[in-house]
Amino acid sequence: MRPAALLLLFATSSNQYTPTLPGGIIAWAICNGRKKQEIGGWLLYYYWQLYSSVVLSAIFFAIAIQSYVPENFDDNKQYLLFLASTVPLLVVYALQVAVATFLISVRTWDLLCLLRWLIVAEVAVACVATAIDTKFFPDNVFLNVFTLVPAICWVAYFFKSQRIMHVFKSHDWDKAVTIIYPSQTPAT
Repeated sequence: MRPAALLLLFATSSNQYTPTLPGGIIAWAICNGRKKQEIGGWLLYYYWQLYSSVVLSAIFFAIAIQSYVPENFDDNKQYLLFLASTVPLLVVYALQVAVATFLISVRTWDLLCLLRWLIVAEVAVACVATAIDTKFFPDNVFLNVFTLVPAICWVAYFFKSQRIMHVFKSHDWDKAVTIIYPSQTPAT
């Protein structure tokens, strides 16, 4: 990775999911402020990181476009290994963006299940990419970890969250929100 790209990486985001300090504070304030809404709290944060990472991914892809040119590799095998470690993650991520976008308006359980399994697929693909990169591209391993750890957290969230169940399965968030976030009215 070029030094300018590395500098841009650390200046804008530590990974595709977690904004740096100023962005993180803004994201937290907005997401926390909307935690009583259907698409609020951690679910809104998921969308926040999903869409902001599209922008960052486009920037990094433009910066590193020469990495995808076969002539930049010593041999064809190394180039194919590079593609095997990067392209599947990009494809799974693009599918995740598409499904998550439809999910905002459709809010069906079937589509939510598809999104869950795409996030699981992201974990699997990131594990394969980490294995390839460990042996052939060790400089990229730390970036894989920054993809893998948040993806594992999102798998846990999408499989265990009460909000997910109420918003996408039972469609009763209006009732559930009063139980999950009871009003904090002062006693008289």
